[in-house]
Order: sequence, then C-alpha cells, then structure tokens
Amino acid sequence: MSDFEVAGASLATESPEPALEDRGFDYARSFQNRVIEWIHDGTEPASVVRAPTGAGKTATFYELIESRDMTLLVYPTNALLRQQRERFEEDDIDVAVLNANTLDGHGHERTEQLLSFVNKYAADYDAVLTNPDILQAAIQGMYIGSDPMRFFNEFDAIVYDEFHFYGALSASGLLLQTKIIAERQPDPKILLASATPNEEFVQFLRDRVGLTIRDIDADYNSDGDQFRHRMVVSRHEDRKMIDCRDEIAAELQKKIDTIDAYHEPQIVLVFNSAKDSNDFHDFLYREYPDVFEHAAKDNGFDTNDETVDLDETDFYILNTTSKGEVGLDYDVTALYMEKPFTASAFLQRFGRAGRQSEATVDIYGLGQGPWGDDVDFQTFAEQIYEGLESTQMNQERLADLVGFRAAYALVEREEDSGWFNQELRADFEANIDKFGQWYGFIRKIIEEHGKIKGGFEPGKYQQGSPEAKLLEFTKTCFKTFRGLRGQSLPVSIKYPRGDQLGATTYDLSTTLRNYDIVDIEDDDILVLGPSDDGILSTVTARLPAYETEPTKYDQSTVDIEELLQTKIHRRIDQVELDDDFEVSTELLHRFFRIIRIVNAIIPSRVTTPKYDIEVDTDVSGPPEVDVHPRQI
Repeated sequence: MSDFEVAGASLATESPEPALEDRGFDYARSFQNRVIEWIHDGTEPASVVRAPTGAGKTATFYELIESRDMTLLVYPTNALLRQQRERFEEDDIDVAVLNANTLDGHGHERTEQLLSFVNKYAADYDAVLTNPDILQAAIQGMYIGSDPMRFFNEFDAIVYDEFHFYGALSASGLLLQTKIIAERQPDPKILLASATPNEEFVQFLRDRVGLTIRDIDADYNSDGDQFRHRMVVSRHEDRKMIDCRDEIAAELQKKIDTIDAYHEPQIVLVFNSAKDSNDFHDFLYREYPDVFEHAAKDNGFDTNDETVDLDETDFYILNTTSKGEVGLDYDVTALYMEKPFTASAFLQRFGRAGRQSEATVDIYGLGQGPWGDDVDFQTFAEQIYEGLESTQMNQERLADLVGFRAAYALVEREEDSGWFNQELRADFEANIDKFGQWYGFIRKIIEEHGKIKGGFEPGKYQQGSPEAKLLEFTKTCFKTFRGLRGQSLPVSIKYPRGDQLGATTYDLSTTLRNYDIVDIEDDDILVLGPSDDGILSTVTARLPAYETEPTKYDQSTVDIEELLQTKIHRRIDQVELDDDFEVSTELLHRFFRIIRIVNAIIPSRVTTPKYDIEVDTDVSGPPEVDVHPRQI
C-alpha cells in the first residue's frame, strides 16, 4: 500500500449570462456560459459538454428546457432519473416521467399511449424524463406499426446525460436515436453531457452521421471556483475489497464510533461485482452489526427490491457497484473503490468523493502510476486515461452495430406486416454506410432459414444439419438488437440480504454464476444461497439450435463468451465447405465478432444438479421459466 495526494481543483469563472443571472447566479463557470450561448445562438444542432463530476452541467439543462417547446431528458438509469426528477421539482421545473411503468398494454394500444403521453403532458409540463430504452423500443418496432416513430417529431430538444455510461451495443442505439432526431427536426438542439465522454462516440456522430457539433470543455483555473477538494489516496495493489473485508469493516467501525449523526451518507464502497457487494453486506450483518445498522446497499440486485429506498438518507455508508458511478451527490468523505476496467468508469467512481469536503480514497487493484506524492486533479485524470484500457468502441465496430440496428429495424417491420414507408427508409438507411451490407445479410439469413425442411415439406437443408443449426442460431441472435442492451433472462429470486431475504428480479445466467438454488417457492421464485462448501454447483445451458450440446455456464462471462465465440466460428468454417450454402461466411464471422453472444442468446434450458429450468421465449413480453426438480 502506498499513499499520494490529488489536489483540489477549480474551474474558470466569469460574469453569468442573463439566463443564469435570472436564476440567481452571482457568477458562472465559463463552460456554463458557453452552453447558454449555444442554446440561444448556436447554429450547430448538437453540443458535447465535457465537464467533471460536480461541475454544474445540470444547471445548463434548465435554460434548454425553458427556451424550447418540449425537451426530452434521457438518463441511463432509473435511479438517476428519479434523482433528477426530484431536483427539477425542487427548483419549480415541472417534469413528467416516461418509462416502463408509465406505459401498459401491448401492440397498437401501447403505441397510442406512447404518442398520447406527449400530447397529454405538453400543456402542463416543461420537460419529459425518460430512459433510452423507450426510444429504442420505438425504433426497433417493438411497438406495432409506423406510428411510434412520430414520437421523435414531438421534441425539439433532447439531453443525453452521462452518455459515457453505455457500452458499444447500447451506444449504437443512442447513435441511431441521435441521427433520427437530428434529421426529423428542422431546428434540433441535442446536448450530450458527461465528465468522461467516449470520444469515439462523438467522432462517429461527426464522421459517419455528418452531425455538426460544438465542443464545450470546462476550463481549469487555480484562481477559479473550487469544485473539488484534496483527496488522500491509498493504493492496494492486486487485491479485491472482499478479500480485505475484515480490515475495511474495522475501519468503518472506527469511523462510525467517532460521529454522532448518521443521517447523511458520507462513506461509499464501490465493488466491481454485485456478488461481492452482496457478500460484504451479509458479512457486516453477521460480524459487524453496528456498521450494518448504518449501511445501505444498492446494486443491480436491488433494482426491483421494494424494500430499498435511498431517498431516505438515514444511513451513513452506501455499498454499491457500477450502478453508483453516476448520480451520487452525497458529501463523500471516504471512498473505497475497486479499479474498474475503463478510464471513464474509474474517473466516475473517483469523482464521487471530494466534491464538498476533503476525502480519503482507498483504491483496490491500482498499480503503480506516474504520479508522485502530489498531483493535480487534471493531470491525474489525464494519467488515468493514458494508463487504463479504453472501451472497445472503435469506429468500424460502431459502424457495423449502427448499420445492423437500422437494417434489422426495417426488416422487422417488413416481415411483420409487409409495410413499407419511404420516411422510415430515410430514418434507417440515409447516412448509414453499413446499412446495405447488413440489410442484404439479414434478408439472406431469413431466406435461407425458410429453406429448412419441416415435416413433409420440401427444403434445401435437413433439420439438424450444420447449416440448419447455424441459420437457426444466427437468426435467434438477431434479437439482441430488439433492445438497447441485448437480451437477458429475468427471473424472480430471493437472496441473502443481511437480515432478510431480498426479493427482486435478476438475470438467471448471472445469478447461477454466483449462487446455488436452495429452494423453489410458488410461481417459480428461486430461493438462493451460498453453497455449503463454498464451491458453486455445476450449471449447464442448452442453447437454441444446439440443445444436444450442453454448454458449461458456471464460469465467468468472459470465459463463456470466449467458449461460444470459438464454437461458432468453427461451425461457420464447417459450413463454408458446403457449395450450396449461399450466406456469406465472411459476414457471418463478422456478425458474431461485433456482438457478445452471451448477451444475444437466451438458453432454452438450464440445468443444475438439483433443478431443470425450461425457458419459453415464444411469448409476448419477457421469457417465462418453468422450474422443477430433476428426476435423478
């Protein structure tokens, strides 16, 4: 372990623009004024605002809302959406929330709800808050007919806050959304804000979509307005937090013993895995009850847990994961964090501390860097960007993903209803250089898939042949593009959560990599627990088209993906020897290289030593599971 300090930081200030002055600003940070200038006088349809966490980006959204007829604000998580809604309402900005809970029904009924939502609230509300999944559902044809695309005609301004949050697959959806909004609106204002933007994303908008963008960067100035305080950093090389749970818990005990009030969270722990986060919470319950009493947990497992309510801030310690990288506005004076895989995620986590007071930061897994005993914040951020891996969001992969999304959206509409509309073709084809390639590929897969023999019907391919299996598997993997974030298999679970069994929904495959099933309650609710010997049970999955070939599913996601990638490319090489196979094997290889198969495919059956889980995907809505004990 070694220590160094990251100095506080200040941003350049100047006299506020009238819009900010009217809101009570005595001064403005210079980037805030530049945003206001773009809102009122900028000719560019889009602006990218790069400003560190806690710098005041949200303050500029108010002027955009007030200057345009209807503004849509898009947030990556529902937790951040709720937080921002409260903030707007406290400042007398009337906002409405559009998410999965707002819409019900199916098909055309849901389409009508989507369109009427804006009309209903336009007169009484200043803005609509939503998540990008709603926009993507409209694009990908999840709402029946062409009408859902009219949704993009209703907003003349849109904000994508924290747009660094998305991986390549999700980012391709946002890029397509941005293109459609820019082309459908005569005078759009598209604001993309982040402390750590992915520059490949921005460059794609410029080079591949042809969008003119105004860059607005925060200016550091030692004589300016302080937005960050000094942080003392301790490095713990090659260690995970869960492996240091005793010493961390002991430190937490000392901290809570020295204070009198626990009503404001001041300590945050950020784990890389939800499983480690859960285990630490359970450990505190068993071994450090005083610490547990003042701790709250909020990771992916808690998303749908009705007992979790962080709006009630009567806790002192927050236990979280990447879910907490955005939107934490607490006065964090002590931060414990594991080094994530990307520089963007690192700086988001690191930026949670030191916003209002000096802070200590313990970083687990961070090796030696170029910093000395003391480094300024801006230099430290630059060093992190240089030293950590970047996200694999290169231009060519993004071009393939956006092109495939657009092509699949059009094909799905044509397949479902034979419907064709020139306006939609412009939405999905214009300015997308890989559209034609993937449109032809998708069409060919569908055509060849229709030639598989069924019953007594003639066909080109025998069922169960390598060609038929590959066509079936590929066509199934297309469905990953129906949503923004790929496919998952949500199931109802109960898991150890300190003093109770937490009730939530979570992806089955991920769950079984972390817990054993110990019981089944009514309605196929899985009761989970740790294995008796600390070693998880063997889990196998049967994948569509390859049900006779069990796949080991109790290893890491990375290992499963590597295994599936190896298998599928061997199968493509195998069918390449068939002269009658008319699908481009080159494009087949490329298709599977641009996606993550684990996020594209839902197993048709999952097996543990004690249970069989049958999965039915041929239903409207989420897949359904049927869990029953194995007959051994």
